[in-house]
Amino acid sequence: MKSRFNSLWSAIMAVVVLSGGLGLGVFAVTMSWINTNTSIRLLDQRLATLADIISQNSTAALDFSDKKDAGEVLQALQTEPAVITACLYDRHGELFSHYERGSVRRPCPATAVQGGLPVQNYREIRRVIHRSDDVVGSVYLVAEMRGLRDRNRHGIILAIELALFSILIAAGAGAFLQRGISKPVSDLARAMRKVTAEDTFGAQVQANGPDEIAQLATGFNQMLSELERRREIAREAELRLSEQARTDALTALPNRRYFVEQLDRDLARASRQHQLLGLLYIDLDGFKLVNDSLGHHTGDLLLSQVADRFRARVRASDTLARLGGDEFTVILTSLRSEDDAMRAANSLIECLSHPFLVEGHQITMGASIGITTRRPLNSSDSDLLKQADSAMYAAKSRGKNKAVHFSPELGRMARERLLLENELRGAIGRNEIYIEYQPEFSVESGRLICFEALARWKHPNLGDISPTSFVPIAEESGLMHGIGEFVMENACRECLRWQALSGYPIQVAVNVSAVQFNSENFVDVVRSGLKRTGLAPELLQIELTESVMVGLLDHSSDKMMRLRALGVGLAMDDFGTGYSSLGYLSGLPFSTLKIDRTFVRDLRPNSNSVAMVQSMIDLGHKMNMRVIVEGIEEEAQLEMIASMGADDVQGYLLGMPSTDPAVDFAHYLRGDRLSIHVMSDS
Repeated sequence: MKSRFNSLWSAIMAVVVLSGGLGLGVFAVTMSWINTNTSIRLLDQRLATLADIISQNSTAALDFSDKKDAGEVLQALQTEPAVITACLYDRHGELFSHYERGSVRRPCPATAVQGGLPVQNYREIRRVIHRSDDVVGSVYLVAEMRGLRDRNRHGIILAIELALFSILIAAGAGAFLQRGISKPVSDLARAMRKVTAEDTFGAQVQANGPDEIAQLATGFNQMLSELERRREIAREAELRLSEQARTDALTALPNRRYFVEQLDRDLARASRQHQLLGLLYIDLDGFKLVNDSLGHHTGDLLLSQVADRFRARVRASDTLARLGGDEFTVILTSLRSEDDAMRAANSLIECLSHPFLVEGHQITMGASIGITTRRPLNSSDSDLLKQADSAMYAAKSRGKNKAVHFSPELGRMARERLLLENELRGAIGRNEIYIEYQPEFSVESGRLICFEALARWKHPNLGDISPTSFVPIAEESGLMHGIGEFVMENACRECLRWQALSGYPIQVAVNVSAVQFNSENFVDVVRSGLKRTGLAPELLQIELTESVMVGLLDHSSDKMMRLRALGVGLAMDDFGTGYSSLGYLSGLPFSTLKIDRTFVRDLRPNSNSVAMVQSMIDLGHKMNMRVIVEGIEEEAQLEMIASMGADDVQGYLLGMPSTDPAVDFAHYLRGDRLSIHVMSDS
C-alpha cells in the first residue's frame, strides 16, 4: 500500500497549508514593506515640518545671539520621541545650540559643513534658515527608526501568529476537503480494484461530495452499467456463436462438432455406469437424385422435413445430429438390449414411409441405417462411427431402406469397399473397364434383335470384380457418370459395326443408373453421344430400373418424354423387384418391359411363378409394351416363356456375354439355337 504522504489527502493538505502560508507570508512581507516605506515617508515629512518650525522660531535667537532662547526652541522637540538630535548653526556654520535625547548620544557636528551622523537606521534632514534673502543659519535634525523596527517586529509576530492560526484553519479545511474530495476518489479507486479483482461490474459507489465529484461517481456508475450491458451482449453473442458453431444451420440439429463432443461425454458416462450405448448412422436413399433433379433448394427443404420427422421419433435423452449432406446420426443412451437400437432404427425408417410434399413435388424417401451397440470400455467415437458407417453401407448393398447391425464381417467388407473405391477412380484410365454384350432374341421369329451392353471391371491384382460390387460404389462416390458415359459411347460405336454385318437393324441396350438418369444434363449427354458416334437414335435402348422413378415421378416422366421424342427406346429393367411398380407404370412412356430373372429361376409347371410371370406378360401387353424375359438358362424355361406369349428372351442358354459379339454373328443371325425350341413347341 502506498504511504499516506503520497496520497491525495496529503497533497490536498500540503496545497492548502502551503498556499495559505505562502499567501500570508506574501501578505506580511508586503504589508511590512508598505508600512516601512509609509513610516519612513511620514517620518521624513515630520522632520521637514519640525525643521521648518525650528527655522521660523530660531531666527530671532540667531539674530540676537540668544542661545537661551534657541535652546528653549530646541527643547520643544522632547514631545517628538523619534527625534534624538537637533543642531542649530549660525550664519558662519558654527554650532550655536543643540538638543540630544536622553542617553542616546548622537552629538552634533562642530560645524554645519562637517556632514551628519551615519544614517543607517536613522533619518536626517537639513534646513537653511533665511530671513528675506539672507542666510542667518541652518538646522540639522536626526530621528531614529527604533519605533518603526518595533512596529515591524510586532507585525512579524502577529503574522506568525496568524500563520499558525491559518495552518489550523487549513488543517480543518483539508480534513473537510478530504472527506469531500479524496474520500469519494478513494471509494472510486476501491471500486475499480474490486472490478479488476472480482471481474464484476456491480461495485457501485455513492454519488456524494461536491458536484464535480458527484458527477464523477455518477459517470463511473453509468460506465459500470454500460460495461455490464455490453458484456451481457457480448456473452449472449458468444453463446449464440458457440451454439451456431455446434448447430446445423439448415435443420437446427446438432452438427458434427457437437455430435463428437456429445458422443465423448456419453461414452464416458456409459463407461462409468456400465450402460449399453448405441449409435445409428443414417444415410438417405436417393437423396442425391433429388438434388441433381430438382436442385439443391428443394433438397434443403426435404432435409428440413426429414429432420423434423426424425426429431419426433427420438427420445429426449438421445442425441440426433446431422453430420452433413444427407447423413444423420443418433446416439442412443441407456439401452436395455441391442433390440432397442433396432426398434429405434426401424421407427426412423417407418416415419419416412409417407411421401414428402416439397414445392409441389411428391417425393418418397427411404433410409439405410447402420447400427452399432456396445458397452464402451475402451471404445472411442471413431471406432463407433466406423462400425456404424460400415453397417450403413451393408444396408445399402442389401437393398436399401433397412437397418443392419454391425458385425466384424461388415468391418472387413467396409475396408474392401474403401479399397475398391480407391482403385475404381483410375480404372477407366488404366483400361480396366470394358464392355460385354449379351444377345436378346425374338420369340416369334427367332431373330437376334438386340445386344445388352454390360459394364465389367477386371483389376490386374483383384481379378474380375462383379458389377454388384463396384456399381453401388461408383454411384455413391460420383464415379458413375464417367463410367456411364464411357459405356454408352463405346456401345453406340460397337452398334454401328453390327449394322454392317446384319441385313436388318439391331439395337444396343445400355443400362443407366439412377445417378446418371437424374443428372440435369442426361438428355444432352445422350444426344451428344449419338451425334459423336453417328448412331441412329432408334437403335439405342436405355434400360432403367424402378428406383430411377421412385420419389421423382413428374421429373422422371418429363425426362423420359424428351428421350422418346429424341427417338431413343426405353425399357424398364428388373420389373417386379422394386417397390410400388404398378403405382406409376402407366404414367411413364416405356416401350419395353423386362421381367427380372428371379421370377424365371423357379419357373416350373403349375408353380406360383408361372402365374406371376403370365400376369406380368399380360400386363405389359395391355399397356402396349414389348415384354422381354431374362434369365433363360434351361430349355424348359424357354418353352414355358414362349408359350406364355413373351415377345423376347435373354439368357445364358441362348447366348453368353461376349466382348466381341461379331465373332458369333453368323450363329446369332441364323437363330438356330432358338428356332429349334420354338419350332419343336409348334
